[in-house]
Amino acid sequence: MTEAMLMEVMKLTIETAAMLSAPIIGTVVIVGLISQVLQSVTQMKDQALSFVPKVLIAGIVFVLLIPWYIQIIQRYVEIIFGLIGRAAV
Repeated sequence: MTEAMLMEVMKLTIETAAMLSAPIIGTVVIVGLISQVLQSVTQMKDQALSFVPKVLIAGIVFVLLIPWYIQIIQRYVEIIFGLIGRAAV
């Protein structure tokens, strides 16, 4: 395996990880900001009021995006196996 192939694998891995994590992280950040604003307005400072909605929304987003995640992971595995085949030659 050449250095260029290794760099390609690393780049693909980082891109795939970013694509898979971005939707959940983005929605959790937005829900966290909204809950913090609501807590500031109502002057309620409870950690559970911030944590529970984030966990619920992360679970909902994950379940809704499972088909997309499967497609992304399938494409990633196909590319990696193709690179393994090229490296073996």
